Amino acid sequence: MTLGRILASLSELSPARALQYLREPWRISMTLAGSVLPDEPALRALFPDVDPARVDALHREFIGHHQLFADLDRSMVEMRGRRARLDGWKEFLYMAVRIASPRLMVETGVFDGESSAVILQALAEADAGELISIDLPAVEAIAGSTHCMRETSLPPGAPPGWIIPARLRSRHRLELGDSRSLLPRVLKEHPVIDVFFHDSLHTLEHQTYEYSTAWPHLRPGGLLLSDDVLWSAAFHRFCRSRRTPYVRVGGGVFGAARKAPHGAREGTGA
Repeated sequence: MTLGRILASLSELSPARALQYLREPWRISMTLAGSVLPDEPALRALFPDVDPARVDALHREFIGHHQLFADLDRSMVEMRGRRARLDGWKEFLYMAVRIASPRLMVETGVFDGESSAVILQALAEADAGELISIDLPAVEAIAGSTHCMRETSLPPGAPPGWIIPARLRSRHRLELGDSRSLLPRVLKEHPVIDVFFHDSLHTLEHQTYEYSTAWPHLRPGGLLLSDDVLWSAAFHRFCRSRRTPYVRVGGGVFGAARKAPHGAREGTGA
């Protein structure tokens, strides 16, 4: 980012945002670390060798999953009285998973399961891979996680991931409990994973714990994904400490970093 663009950005700040930057200066560092990108440039930054035509084909593939959209809409209308939301970073998530082609992906935080369904659809399209999800069921609002969401708890009697279509569940394994105890157990069972996706408790301490716990188990070239990277400085500081560049999509709330591939040093990957 050039000095001119930095000054222009600062001049456009509202008083409320300027005060936020003063209180949380890490946000300035995050802004300087890179712009919020559309899906295609973000994917090409993560995967420099990907063919732009493949990215376009994956976009069309995602929006062409009419059965997935219909299944999720039908279930969401019945349980929540609204349609499912698959815009923003969920399309990026789908395309990133398709390009990464994981044999094993681990996520924390499931809630209704819209993101899990998107991941499982990507795995089904590739006809390969498994998703292990860890979730502490939100039977009531959870501060630092669901308390700011449109619905703060699961529907009465519904388990995490209730919205995932039955046809996609064969590749899914759900572990119920706190990721502080379950994540190390899962990673001990599976010492090498291809993608880790954080979407559970968004506090500085917990996000840092999950990133730090999962990172050593990511294969070279594997992906670290995180929702709600603006809730704390954890994602920015973690990537900076590993000298690993990252991208942000979905209005800047979703972060993605790629571990250095074989033969590359950390700080030159992504």
